[in-house]
Amino acid sequence: MSTLHEHLEQYISMRRALGYDLDKLEHLAGQFCTWLAAAGKETFTTADAVDWARLPADADPRWWGMRLAAARTFAKYLAAVGVDVQVPPAGILPAGPRRAAPFIYSQADLDALLDACAQVFTRPLLAATMRTTIGLLAATGIRPGEALRLTTGDLDTAAGVLLIRASKRKDRLVPVHPSTMAALIAYRDLPARATTHPATGGPLLVSSRGAGYQRATIEAHFARLAVAAGLRPRGSATPRLHSLRHTFATAHMAAAYADGGDPQRTLTLLATWLGHTSTAHTYWYLSAAPELMALAATRLQQMQEEPRP
Repeated sequence: MSTLHEHLEQYISMRRALGYDLDKLEHLAGQFCTWLAAAGKETFTTADAVDWARLPADADPRWWGMRLAAARTFAKYLAAVGVDVQVPPAGILPAGPRRAAPFIYSQADLDALLDACAQVFTRPLLAATMRTTIGLLAATGIRPGEALRLTTGDLDTAAGVLLIRASKRKDRLVPVHPSTMAALIAYRDLPARATTHPATGGPLLVSSRGAGYQRATIEAHFARLAVAAGLRPRGSATPRLHSLRHTFATAHMAAAYADGGDPQRTLTLLATWLGHTSTAHTYWYLSAAPELMALAATRLQQMQEEPRP
């Protein structure tokens, strides 16, 4: 009979084959299996799942909710394949962490971040890497993890297209402006990058050792840049790398409203561009931006005031 860890490996492999990104679920459910094994349990009840989820005892209740949600997802799979476990009901613990409010960057904010790269980082390659990363995210709206997974082979310089490797669903092609491609080529061909002896066809964005970056490291570098650039929280929104993606989406939707375009068509195109499986996911990026909601409200008011034939 398969152990719970073996069932988890089978489940994760099956879902990943369908294009899902399950790192967090794999990590949490793996911890749950280890906790059960240490207690000598080959199955579990709802009470077991809740006891594990509420660890550590002084954690944020929303963290408990995230842990229980992972256990519940795994339990539903086990029950479906005939393993005798209890599936915890939904709603026992609070939901997972609230999504952070997006920090919408102005052009002045972006200029300040880019200018700060050479001031904060004395190593030319690191300064160039952060400048390229920020510029790439701002110009394309791709996820930070997708940028870090880019390889030199993912740049189609002739067609002006990037191959974005699957992080949540399917791989996709993202056309980029010639100036963006030129900046990526210039970074790829930097003498400082060449001296690290990066692997042929390896990561585009490299450290001083020629290897790719962990996202946590890039996030930490970005936090230093935000301080140096003078960026401060706006209400509950703090400067974050991922908010460059929100800024990209918001800017394109704002242009559609302000220039008399077709917002619904733009929303559909954005969903495809950003790699969302549903426009509902894209809409959340937009509904969280008051500036865009104001433009939408103005457009709605104008439509209501237009004389009807």
